[in-house]
Amino acid sequence: MRNQRSQFAMLAVALAFAGMAGAGCSAKSGEASAAAAVPEAKRNVEVEVHEVAQGLQANAVRASGMVAFKNETTLAFNSAGQIETLSVDQGAQVYTGQVLATLRRTAAGADAAEADLARKTAQQTFDRVSRLFASGAASQSDLDAATLALERARETISLTAPASGVILRRDAVRGQVVAAGQSVLQLGEAKAGVVVRASLSSTDLGRVKIGDAVEIEVRGREHRTGKVTQISPKMAAGMGAFEIEARFDDGADLRSGEVAEVLISTTSGSADTTAQAVLFIPAISLIDARADQAMVYVVDGAGVARRRAIRTEGVMEQGVAVVEGLKEGDQVITRGASMVRDGDRVAVKKG
Repeated sequence: MRNQRSQFAMLAVALAFAGMAGAGCSAKSGEASAAAAVPEAKRNVEVEVHEVAQGLQANAVRASGMVAFKNETTLAFNSAGQIETLSVDQGAQVYTGQVLATLRRTAAGADAAEADLARKTAQQTFDRVSRLFASGAASQSDLDAATLALERARETISLTAPASGVILRRDAVRGQVVAAGQSVLQLGEAKAGVVVRASLSSTDLGRVKIGDAVEIEVRGREHRTGKVTQISPKMAAGMGAFEIEARFDDGADLRSGEVAEVLISTTSGSADTTAQAVLFIPAISLIDARADQAMVYVVDGAGVARRRAIRTEGVMEQGVAVVEGLKEGDQVITRGASMVRDGDRVAVKKG
């Protein structure tokens, strides 16, 4: 009897443990099912948006460029030889006719006596033709030929400044052997003035003309003004843009090669000077932007991101000017746009 009671007790305990184990398994199974269900539910991508609104776009074009002298001339000897003297360096101020360097010709003649005779003959010819030219018995071409012959016969020739200005670069040193036409110095001519050259797209170029006023900003310098003086008739090779040139009203203290930001007012000479109302969006909104075409994501009324093509017209202070593809009030995704795909549900982060 005791054995039967003992067996019943052990069976009861076993059933109890089995029930608890079954309940545990059921709970774990339920938890696993719930966990598995989470990935199936599409999580919203958190983004920030910009509400498209109209702004006033002044009739202006913005571009970046480089400061340069209008005339930057390469100076070289017209004969081969060895440089004997080179009296200037980069940054030196020079004046018209100043001797900058001298060169001993290496092609004046292998024999010293022969070279000396050639120089004397050329000098005599030059003197005679000069007298004849003064009396009207020789032409200008005769005098030019005699001058050239004398120059070629000289053992030492000089390199002089063709205009006043500043030495931008020195490409040779004293004692160096140079070929005819090889660059020795580069001169920035002061009289021609300083300009800024900038590149514009074909769309912007159509709004600009010679004489338009220009505001010029060079970092670390005072604000400058100027005018558009030249527009390239041909697109720069490999650049996909056209070059324009603007002259400074006062740029004497600027250096060739400095970066300048220019703002070209396109209202000069036009009766319509009213600013136009356009749409602006932050540049961070753009994805896959090329020239004046770009893509953005717009959040619709159901909170879904929709990819949309737009057409732009340059970058202004207010942002990217949009001329097609958006309307006022559209919610354009800014931060998070790179993480979104067309049709994704998004959660707009409150700023």
